[in-house]
Amino acid sequence: MQTQLNPSEISELIKHRIEKAKLSAEARNEGTVTSVSDGIVRVYGLADAMQGEMIELPNNTFALALNLERDSVGAVVLGDYEHLR
Repeated sequence: MQTQLNPSEISELIKHRIEKAKLSAEARNEGTVTSVSDGIVRVYGLADAMQGEMIELPNNTFALALNLERDSVGAVVLGDYEHLR
């Protein structure tokens, strides 16, 4: 006979597994911001970037890679960009 779990037991089981999960992020590449204009940055040196990939910029700022070129990536900054140079 199968044991039935009630919703609160399922919820606790999920919470426990989430708390035990080991998540990490690592920087794969580093690039250089070569230009900033109207919320768009151009970053040199991210040859492995993929379209739609989140790019971390200085001061906990993020951008979304959209324009992939051979030697640079164009990305839309998500948030304030005036501190970028």
